[in-house]
Formats: sequence, C-alpha cells, structure tokens
Amino acid sequence: MAVQTVRSTPELFRRRRHAPEGGTTIRDDPRLAPGEQLPIYHRGKSSRVPMSLSDHLDITIAQAEQQWLEIQSRQEPTENRGRINHTPVETLLAGAVRVVANVRSGGGDGRKFPFPVPELARLFRRKPNGVASKVENLSGVPGRNRGATSDIDLGRRLASDAKLVASTYRVVLAAARNVGIGTDRLPDFLGLEHGGFMVLLGQDEVDELDLQTAVEQEIGQRRLEALDTDSATERALMQMLRIGQSAFASEVLRNFGDACAFCGFTLGDGRRPSLLRAGHIKPWRDSNGRERLDVANGIAACPTHDAAFDTGLMTLDTASDHLTVRVSQRLLSAIDRNLATALHFTGDGLRQRIDLSLPEVAPADKYLSWHREQIFA
Repeated sequence: MAVQTVRSTPELFRRRRHAPEGGTTIRDDPRLAPGEQLPIYHRGKSSRVPMSLSDHLDITIAQAEQQWLEIQSRQEPTENRGRINHTPVETLLAGAVRVVANVRSGGGDGRKFPFPVPELARLFRRKPNGVASKVENLSGVPGRNRGATSDIDLGRRLASDAKLVASTYRVVLAAARNVGIGTDRLPDFLGLEHGGFMVLLGQDEVDELDLQTAVEQEIGQRRLEALDTDSATERALMQMLRIGQSAFASEVLRNFGDACAFCGFTLGDGRRPSLLRAGHIKPWRDSNGRERLDVANGIAACPTHDAAFDTGLMTLDTASDHLTVRVSQRLLSAIDRNLATALHFTGDGLRQRIDLSLPEVAPADKYLSWHREQIFA
C-alpha cells in the first residue's frame, strides 16, 4: 500500500510555526512572530505537564526546535538522573520507528535493539530500553503494555494516517536540522526528509482473509485474558499487523544491504520505494506471530527472483558459509527454451551461491527447510 504524503514545503513549515495558546512560556524567541510564545516541556515527575494529541499532531517548527534544544541540554542517562518525560518530538519519532522496526522492550541494558533505536537513544540521551518502551506503548492496542491512554490514542491516530506520520516526521526532522542536528546523529530512517511517498512495505504478501483470521485469533485470546475487544481495539490490531509486516520488510531489506540476494539489483540510494521485495521464506499465513516478525525468516529480492522463490521455482540449500541456489526442473526447461528467461536465471542474472558474510542475520535453516519441503517444485 503506497500513500502520497504531504511534501516538506516552506508553506507547510510556516503554517506550523504558530503555537497554540496557553501554557507556561519561555522568554521571547527572536525567530517568532511578535507575541508568539512556546510552551515549556518540564523535566521530572513532579512537574509533569500532560501532553495532548494537539501538542503532537499540530506541532510547529518553532516548538520542535525548542524541544530539540532542551533534549541537547540533558545530562547523559545515569542511575541518579531523575525521570525525564518524553517530549512530542521524541514521541513522534518513536511512532515513526514502528513502520521500519519491530521493537520489543525489556531484556536488560545489554540487549541489542534494531535500527534506529540505538541512534535515537544516543540523541535523546536515554537508555535504548526506554526508547523501545515508548515505541511499544504506541501500538494503539491497550492491555499488554504500560502505555498511557494518550499513547494509545496517539498510536491509533498515527497508525491510521500515513500522511500524518510523514508530515509530522518532516517537521521534526526540519527542526532538528535547524538547530544543528545532522544526519550522522538523526538519520532519515523513513527516507522521507526530502519528499517522496509514505510506503507500508510488504502488504501484497498478506491476504486480507489471512489478516482477518489473525485478528480473530488475537481477539479470542484477549477475551480469555479479559482484555479490551471492542471495535476500536479490533481496528488497532489490524493496523498493528499491517505495520508489523512493513517493519519486517524494512528490517529484511536493511539486513541484505537494500539489494537483491539473488542477483545484486539495487537502486543504491536507500530511499523508498526501492523496487525490491522482502518476503517471508516460510509464508506469513503459515507462520506464527513470532515467525512473522523474525528477520531470519526473510530474504530480499528483486520482483522476478522474489516471484520465482515464492512460487517454488527455486529454493536455497544451506552450507556452512553460504546458501546455494537450486532451480526447479520446470525453470531449467524454460531457460533452455527462452532467451529472456535465461538472462534472468543464468550467468550474471542469477548468483549460484549467496555469501552469508553480508546479512547480519542469516536466513534460518528451519525456514529454508520448510521452503524446500513445502514449496519447492
């Protein structure tokens, strides 16, 4: 599913500069219009100021700049540092992370988190687990996280409106650049800073009927646990599955360096859409919840090789340091008869082996075995 987003134009930013009325204010900022003021985002539990949806969704460039200045003035996280509430810019970026990474909190400070959680943690001067918790709390599904009602409401709004995610993301990034935060500290992890489309990846792999079945199973489990099962929760679960699939695809593409594992095709600029697919080795419909999000159950491929792998025209055999490509008899016959087919599946058109030194997470043999036994023709 591709959705055209609002482009990052000066008009958009000028429109967003005007802050809402009310709230504690700071000294006049020379960049503001006469009489315009910014709210302070307090530190510490005792001075907490509740954030509304408007504080996040109607954020202005000037407000975001002030929040970034506050973030940069923080001390590094220590055991003695008091609690610091998340500013809207942090929360909005945490919401955007859900599109490109499946994040789970917990597991201690030594646990490894997916990109861009460590990068945001360094920038926010928080522990990675704290950032991961915020990402998780924005799932929009109540009952299995510690998220406040405001996080649940915000998560649902963001999950249902790709244009809103893109436009607020661009405001937050533009403000960061204005105060000197470069791409080395805040990477453009959605690939939208300079325009383009907001894309939920991998949606064509998941059948609507399979999605509905998965939601019904989850609703049944929630009833057993006496958790919310209303229509809003059902819609949020559907969105959570779709976004989870997009995050899976993003992580798989990143794992293979944004290039086809079978032939090396790439556009090479890291932007979306990339013309690449990131499909499951063991299909989504046949996988459980954990397997659907497991990067080791995915492989990046160009459309031609993705279709051949998905339909069982070729498979992969496991060796110690590489994967060997094996094609079906049907495909071999087509190669002999058709020059165009031969161009895509012989010589430079198809690698005979895939070096496992490139992907950080190698495809797991349990998934490859399933593919060889259940799909390969």
